[in-house]
Amino acid sequence: MASSLNAAFLLLVLSLALICISLLPLASAGPLRRVARTRPAHDAYRRQRRLTDAIDRGSRPPLHMFETKAHFEEEKREKGDAGANGGDGSSSAPIKYLGGPVMTGSVNVYLIYYGNWPEGSGQDVIENFVNSLGAGSDQQGDPAEPTVDRWWAINAAYYQDGEGGRENVGSEVQVAGTAYDDYSAGTKFGENTVWEVVSSWIGDGQAFPYDPQGLYMLLTSPDVTVPGYCSEYCGWHTMDYMGSDAVIYSFVGHHGQCAEGCGAQSASPNEDPAIDATVSTIAHEIAEAASDPDASSGWLDDQREENADKCSYGVGATLTDSDSSGNTYEYNLVGMNGMRFLVQQNWDWENNMCVSQGN
Repeated sequence: MASSLNAAFLLLVLSLALICISLLPLASAGPLRRVARTRPAHDAYRRQRRLTDAIDRGSRPPLHMFETKAHFEEEKREKGDAGANGGDGSSSAPIKYLGGPVMTGSVNVYLIYYGNWPEGSGQDVIENFVNSLGAGSDQQGDPAEPTVDRWWAINAAYYQDGEGGRENVGSEVQVAGTAYDDYSAGTKFGENTVWEVVSSWIGDGQAFPYDPQGLYMLLTSPDVTVPGYCSEYCGWHTMDYMGSDAVIYSFVGHHGQCAEGCGAQSASPNEDPAIDATVSTIAHEIAEAASDPDASSGWLDDQREENADKCSYGVGATLTDSDSSGNTYEYNLVGMNGMRFLVQQNWDWENNMCVSQGN
């Protein structure tokens, strides 16, 4: 009995000794402190953005992201910038032409609906908006109301230097084609999946031709996860190559995954807050892709922000109406057949301010 007690005592002593030895490094390091948890992905992204406003992809053109509202507001606080001209713009610094190309002529938008997009999932709202950008005199409604085509006129004031002088961003914008991709790459994307899917739809025998005036836009359904989407950004655009052909393309996810983080209302013009928020991001990306296709050499300010970045989440003056359930919603643009939208403003480079209507 005594020997058993002695053995148990020895085991207890040895255990206590091992615990004390394991605590020595902590004791030598000083008192315990509460360490704040950080967001490595956000911090790394933010540091990179300060340098390039994009994610570096080596020899490939950079990827320019439209950050979530939370990240945008945090960055604005760090800059101490209350917003352009008292609005919600992220920077009041002038934007400059850096000598690179813009999208002149007709801007042809090719929409790839990836995943689960049954009929009536908002495609009519998205396509009405894109076609309304270049609708001009075909746009219907009260002429006193702000229109989508006059919103695009802000962008059409941007230009590139051509042999015969200035060549402006094209005033004609249209949906040039649509395609439905039934999960060809599954529901969980990797780093290069967006490009792999987009490029698979372009070329001989595919749904879309190669179009040097084209913007190929991948729109994913709510069940598809893309690295960084909703946590870091709401959409992005860039350029890549198929052989020697430059392909301008963009990604925008369905904001049903993160509508609040990407600027949705509880009540919206088309009674679909997620799609209405998605349309505003689509507008953001089309505007930037047209004025800075390679995300590096078109129109940027000293902080590497493109035109739509400078007005992120700011919608300017709005009008109100009630939906079919009696809920009040806001809108600031009217498109073809009187369809209404709530879309962020864009940057007027000539007057150095965010506006909703161009000349």
